[in-house]
Amino acid sequence: MNPYRVPLFVIVLVALVGQPLATSSATSSSTYVLAPQTIADEVCCSSGVVSPMWVLDQTRRQDTPGNYALFTTPGHRYKGYRSYLLPSTIQRSTVSSLQVKVNYKGPAASTQTWSWSAWNWNRSRWTQIGTNALATAGVWKVMKFPVPNPRAYINSTTGEIRIRLVSNNGTGNAKLDYEAVLVSSTDIVGCALYPPDNVWNTPIDTLPVNTTRSSAWINSIGAGTGFHMDFGSGTWDGGPIGIPYNIVDGTQVKKYTVSFYYPDESDPGPYPLPGNPAREWGSDHHILVVDASTCTLYELYDASFSNSRWHAGSGAIWNLNSNALRPDGWTSADAAGLPILPGLVRYQEVANALMQASPAAQVIHHALRFTAGSTNSYIWPARHLTSGSPGTLTNTPPMGARFRLKSSYDISGFTPELQVILRTMQTYGIILADNGSSWYVSGSPDSRWNNDMLHDLDVLKGSDFEAVDESCLQVSADSGRADLSLCP
Repeated sequence: MNPYRVPLFVIVLVALVGQPLATSSATSSSTYVLAPQTIADEVCCSSGVVSPMWVLDQTRRQDTPGNYALFTTPGHRYKGYRSYLLPSTIQRSTVSSLQVKVNYKGPAASTQTWSWSAWNWNRSRWTQIGTNALATAGVWKVMKFPVPNPRAYINSTTGEIRIRLVSNNGTGNAKLDYEAVLVSSTDIVGCALYPPDNVWNTPIDTLPVNTTRSSAWINSIGAGTGFHMDFGSGTWDGGPIGIPYNIVDGTQVKKYTVSFYYPDESDPGPYPLPGNPAREWGSDHHILVVDASTCTLYELYDASFSNSRWHAGSGAIWNLNSNALRPDGWTSADAAGLPILPGLVRYQEVANALMQASPAAQVIHHALRFTAGSTNSYIWPARHLTSGSPGTLTNTPPMGARFRLKSSYDISGFTPELQVILRTMQTYGIILADNGSSWYVSGSPDSRWNNDMLHDLDVLKGSDFEAVDESCLQVSADSGRADLSLCP
C-alpha cells in the first residue's frame, strides 16, 4: 500500500436560485443567489411585489413597471427592508462572505441619497453597506455591496437576512429591478469546521496585547526569525508540501482499529481510512480524514500501515458541530491537544475571500496553525504540553498561545492572495499548536499555490507580531466556545 496520495475529486451542483453556482475540488465551495422573500415598509411607501426583483432585466433608461418594485417618498423619507432566507442546505457557520447585488434607477446621490444597510443580529443594529453614489440619474445601474463579518448578519435560528433601503429626503423615488444576496460557503462537503462561535473562528483584532508576556514569547521563538509558509504546490523531497486531508463517506469506507503507542490519550476509534489516504510527508506523518456523512474529523499522528494494520502515535476524533475540547492533559494528533484541519490555510479559502469586492472583507475566517522550536506549559484552548507544568507560565510560550500580525504592518505591497493571508493574521491571528520549526505556518497542498509568491512572506519576522490576551473569550475551560461580548 502506498499511503501518499493527494485526493482529487469534484462535486458538481446545479445553478439555481438558492442553489450553488460553482464548486471546487476537495473543498466544496459554492456561491448561492438568494432572492428576497418579502418587503416590509417601515415608513411608506412601496408598490409592487418582490417577484419582479428576482430577475435582472432592465437596462439603460428602460422603464417596464411590471418588472421592478417602486419605493416612493411622498414628502418624507422612505424606510423599509427586504427579508431573505438562508437555504436549509447551507450551515450558517460555513458562510464566508455576503454581497448584496442591486439594479437601481432613480435620482443621483447629489439629489437624493438612497442607502442600503444590513441588520446585525448580534448587535441589534443596522450597518450601512452602500449607497447610490455611483448611479446616474434616470439610468439603471448594477451595484454590489459587500457585507462585513457575514455570519453576524444571518439569524442563527431562522437563517433570515434583512437588507434595508432608506432615502435621505422626500424629493424622489427609487426603482429596484433586482436585489439579491450572494452567499459564499466554504464548507467541507456540507460540514462546518466547528461552530461560528468556536475560538478558532473568532476574530481577535480588538483584543488587548498580552503586555506581560508578548515580548518575551516573541523573543523566545525569534523576534528576528523569518516566517515560512509550510505548504505549496508540487513536491519537496519526494512528497506534497503541506498537510493534506481526506474527505470520505464513512458509510462506504473501511474502518480500522488503530494500534497506538500513546493509547491512554488516544480515541480508540475505529477510524475510516480510504485506500492510499493522503498523508503528510515528513516526520509527523499526519493523516486527516473528514467523514462527510457525520461531520466527524479523525486525525492521526505518525501514521503507518503494515501487516494489514494501521499504526499511529496518537489519534483524536472531533465532532465538528461541537465546541468540546480534549480531556484536560490529553494530546491529540498535535502536541497542543488541538485539531489540525481547522487551522490550515486552504487555497480555496483564499480564492473565496478574493470574491469580496471590498479588500477589507478579503479574509479567511479562522485562525492559522503554526509551530515553534520550544514551548512550555499550555493555555486555553490547548490541552496538552511537551514541557513545563500546567498553569505555570514562563518566558517560553505555551501551547495555545495566540499571536497576531500588528495592525500597523503595511500589507499593500503584496499580491492580493498574500494580502488575504496577512489580513487573516491581523484579524484572526495564529495559534501555537506544535513543536517544530519556529514561525512555520501550516496549510494544505494545492496545485494552485504559487511557491515563489508564498516565499514573499518570508519577509515576515517575529517582531512584526504581538501576543494576544484572549482569556476573556473563554466561556468554559472545557469548551472551545468563545464569546467576544465578555471582553472589554
